[in-house]
Amino acid sequence: MFEELYEPLPDRGLYFKKIGLDEPADDEPRDKALIDRIVYAHQIAIPFENLDIFDRKINVPIGISAIFDKVIRGRRGGYCFELNALLHALLEELGYDVTPCVGRSLKDRGYVYPFTHRAIVVEVDGQRLFCDVGYGGPIPPCAIPLVDGHEVSACGQAFRIERGEGNWWKLFYLGSSDALAAARAAGEPDPEAVPVTAFLDEPMQLTDYAVLSHFCATSPLSMFTQQRMVNRRTVDGNVSITGDEFTRVTPEGKEIVRITSESQFQQLLRDEFGIVME
Repeated sequence: MFEELYEPLPDRGLYFKKIGLDEPADDEPRDKALIDRIVYAHQIAIPFENLDIFDRKINVPIGISAIFDKVIRGRRGGYCFELNALLHALLEELGYDVTPCVGRSLKDRGYVYPFTHRAIVVEVDGQRLFCDVGYGGPIPPCAIPLVDGHEVSACGQAFRIERGEGNWWKLFYLGSSDALAAARAAGEPDPEAVPVTAFLDEPMQLTDYAVLSHFCATSPLSMFTQQRMVNRRTVDGNVSITGDEFTRVTPEGKEIVRITSESQFQQLLRDEFGIVME
């Protein structure tokens, strides 16, 4: 019943072609730099989206072959139980030590949101790294070391990771890298840190994700069944659809367009996210 969760990656070369990278040679170091290139390229090439859940009302298959056909061979994206499953399979195929982990959204809802997120932790040269290509954003475009208080600045965005209770970690978005640097140079307080996600650095069984994904894809209590969510990193910002609004964020600012027809929606999917609904 759950064998498909443990399938090997069908075609490593096709995966790298999809994300626009050359496949690494067998003697290329399996280091953090390679992971960073993969994570960034993945976020650029493959959008986060919940269209099967919201528009088609289906329980999303999360077996490796099914995800691979949809996302890598097809012209679709996916959500955490799909995209981070692919990243997990790819990094294991490359020889990395990968631990699947669970997380929760830290958006302020007035209560603690249940853990309904799949991410991964990778150990490289004795250092544990958090990696995520399946969160709607904001999320680091690289791996971030599990070091309390560590900050990373990449693609114009700044993030900080903090140790919580036990083996829980929290990720915070610090906003624009330039704004943060300018505030600190002027001796001003940092911009307010926005909590993004918390994750547990403990191994999960892949079968556990089948239960969590089923809830996310079918329950009326799930955020994924309540509105459309599509998001993709761009080289200078991001594009997203939330509900009936399309948003483009660039260094120049934010542009919001209201979606008023199905044809407009489908064109945005094709032109901005590379998604073709078949």
